[in-house]
Amino acid sequence: MSKTKQLVIFLNYASLGILLPVLNLILLNRGADLKTLPLLIAAYSAAVLCFELPSGICADLYGRKTVFLISGACQMLSLILLLFADNWIWLLFYILLNGISRAFSTGSLDALIVDHALLEKGEACLPAVAARLGILEEAGLAAGCILGGFLSCIGDSFTGNILTRGVFTAVTFGLCLFGIREDKICGRRGERIPLTSHIKRGVKTVLSKQDFPLILAGMLFTGFFLISIETYWQPAYLKISKHTEGTWVLGILSFAGFLLAAMGNSFCQRLLKKFPGRQWRIYSISRFFLGCALLVLALHKNVWLFILGYGSVYLLLGTGSVAENTLINQYTPGYFRASVLSLGSFLLQTGSMCASLFCSLFVDRIAISGLWLTAGALLIGYTIFTTLFLVAKRTGSGEKKLEKQEFRSYDTESS
Repeated sequence: MSKTKQLVIFLNYASLGILLPVLNLILLNRGADLKTLPLLIAAYSAAVLCFELPSGICADLYGRKTVFLISGACQMLSLILLLFADNWIWLLFYILLNGISRAFSTGSLDALIVDHALLEKGEACLPAVAARLGILEEAGLAAGCILGGFLSCIGDSFTGNILTRGVFTAVTFGLCLFGIREDKICGRRGERIPLTSHIKRGVKTVLSKQDFPLILAGMLFTGFFLISIETYWQPAYLKISKHTEGTWVLGILSFAGFLLAAMGNSFCQRLLKKFPGRQWRIYSISRFFLGCALLVLALHKNVWLFILGYGSVYLLLGTGSVAENTLINQYTPGYFRASVLSLGSFLLQTGSMCASLFCSLFVDRIAISGLWLTAGALLIGYTIFTTLFLVAKRTGSGEKKLEKQEFRSYDTESS
């Protein structure tokens, strides 16, 4: 992976992190109130869900670089709207454009980078590429959050955050436009593939391997898990610590979470290098213990045990994500890669929305600990079911290990 590609990935996620810690405060500062704020958040989720799959299909049919540049253009327009917004209607337009931008950025550049790596180094490079992408994303988010927190202290309108994200987005756009080259994607041979044919080929690809739908379905449970922890870990920690430390500790824990996730990415890369062909086992083990870590977090009321459990969650999350991404990219032909990555993101968002609805309905009845017990149990149950199902299938059919299945990853021609 070239330095330009790595810099584009890092800056893209750093720009996201600049607004992430204070986005709700910015919306409230520029025209939203406590009644319209949840509606704006819901509109963002709806925009991402509506454009997630179409953006991935467009990336495969019309070019990954093109779709990523469209994402950057939408982001710049949304920031201009946010900069001058003074009522919730303008904020709604900002939110919708921001959601569209997020959907178009998901998987497009990742697919291009993976295809280039496969073309140059072959399938053996997949764990290293997946780990490097994960590390760059987590490091970018961590750096962006720290910078965003500092900028939010300058003035009271958060203009510095908005302008800085605009600069980061513009630099990312320019680097992608002039510094990244795209090749024609497999199977196109210069002609335009009809949308229906592309979808049929994609469905056939997903169903061609018995474990492919299972790894994608797992993203539903991961999305449910993520929202339950990300929404409530801060109030849960403050309740356990009884506010004896300042809220600055939350910032340190957030940074530590991103750092541990990046460490998990690197750790999984080493595991996959030492145990080649064991992606499913590493994925299943990490997801099983991830669910267990949340159970520990839910059942213990000690501050240090809470911090240990919180750190374990993000370490295991980073470990499993590399194995997950390696499997997905291994099973996906190049001509359908962006579509599958967008499908995974769509399922992750769907799981997140289901978790949001579940949490809002039951948090008063079963408390935060009950929500975490439910999310952890669901993830553990999914992992056990998937493992037993695949072992039974493999034993019954006498097939080779699932990780060794033949795949055709790419077929590119230089443009």
